[in-house]
Amino acid sequence: MEETTASTGTLTLTGDDSFQTQRSIPFDLAAEILSKLSVKFLLKFSTTCKSWNSLIHDPKFIKKHLRVSTKRHRLITTTCIPSKKFTVMSYPLHSLPFNSIFNVNATQYEYSPVNLDYHDRLVVSCDGIICFAINQNLAVLWNPSIGKFKTLPTLYTPKDGDDDGHTVYGFGYDPFIDNYKVVSLFYYNVYACKTEVSVYSLGNDCWRRIEDFPPLIPYSQQGVFVCGTVNWLAYYDLDNNDYYRSYAIVSLDLENETYHEISQPDYGGVIDKLTLTLMRDCLCVFSHSDSFDDVWIMKEFGNVESWVKLVRIPRFSNRCLYFDNTKILYVFEDDNHVLLLMEEKFKLKWVVYDSKNDTVKCTKLQDFCWVESKVYVESLLSP
Repeated sequence: MEETTASTGTLTLTGDDSFQTQRSIPFDLAAEILSKLSVKFLLKFSTTCKSWNSLIHDPKFIKKHLRVSTKRHRLITTTCIPSKKFTVMSYPLHSLPFNSIFNVNATQYEYSPVNLDYHDRLVVSCDGIICFAINQNLAVLWNPSIGKFKTLPTLYTPKDGDDDGHTVYGFGYDPFIDNYKVVSLFYYNVYACKTEVSVYSLGNDCWRRIEDFPPLIPYSQQGVFVCGTVNWLAYYDLDNNDYYRSYAIVSLDLENETYHEISQPDYGGVIDKLTLTLMRDCLCVFSHSDSFDDVWIMKEFGNVESWVKLVRIPRFSNRCLYFDNTKILYVFEDDNHVLLLMEEKFKLKWVVYDSKNDTVKCTKLQDFCWVESKVYVESLLSP
C-alpha cells in the first residue's frame, strides 16, 4: 500500500494492483475525523499506513485531539489490597444511567513503576499525564493511554533534626514555555512554617529550587492545577494552637513562579474542614460540616465573585447504612448526580447520589483496601 501526505492536500490510499482502486480524503477532514476517536483506536490506525502514523504522531494533531478529549472525562482508580496487588482501572464518566459506569467499558492498565515497599500515591492528572508519588523523594509521570512513563530524578530534601518532613507534589502545564512542570513542597518544620519548593520541567533532567512557600503550613493534600497555576490548601497556625487555624488557598504561577492567595467563597457558616480539588477544569472546594458537604467551583479563576455552589450533599450517618467516610469524586453535567466513594464497615462503596430526588444508588462494592481515584482525560502526549 502506498500513500502520500500533504498538510494542505489529501491522504491517498491505493489498493493492490488487482483492484486498481484509489481513495482520497482531504487532509484537514481526515485530521478532524481522527481527532474525535479514542487513543485506543488511534494507536491501531497508526499502523495502517505511514501517512496516518505521521498524522497521529504530529504534535499539532496531538494538541487537537487533546482539545476534543477534554470533553470526555474518565475516572482512574488505583487499588492496593494487603497482598500488595496493585491495580489501575479506568472508567468512562459519560455513561447513562450514571450508576452503570463501573459495568461498561472498563480498562485495566499495566503499571510498571509500582514500588512494592510503598503505596504509590496518585497525585494529579494534567492533559492525560498522571503524576504518581512513589515516596518523599521520587515521583513518576505516566500516560496510561499510550503506556509510557518517566521516572523523575531523585529529589534531595533537607533533614531537620528527627523530623524527616513530608512531601506533597503538584503537576501542571506552563503555557509560556509550552511545557509541563512538577512542583514539590517539602514541609519539615512545623514551628517555623518552613516549606522548601522545587520545580522540575519536563525535558530538563534536574530539580531546581525556587522561592520558598509563604509562611503557612500546607495540608497533606496534593497540588491542584488550574489555568497555569498549581494551588494548595494551607493554614495559618495562630499561637501553634489547632483550635485557631485559618484556612488559605496558596497559588503558584508556573510562568513567573510567584505566589499569591486565592480568595475563598462565603461558606455561610461553621465548617469542619476543606478539601481543594479540580472540577470541570475549575478550582473547586468541598466544604465539610457535621450535617452536609457543599461543592463550590470558581468559574473564572481569580475572580472571587465567580464562586458558585454546585450542589449540597447531606451526611448519610442517619440513614439505614452508616458510612464512616465519604469522598466526592465527580459532579455530573446535570448538577444533580454526584459520584461518591464511601467506607462502610470494611467495605468500599462507589455510589451515585441524586440530589434532586435525594436517593443513593450503589454502583460498585469491594472489600476494604487502599484506594485513590482521580478524573482524567485520554491523550497522546508522552511524559
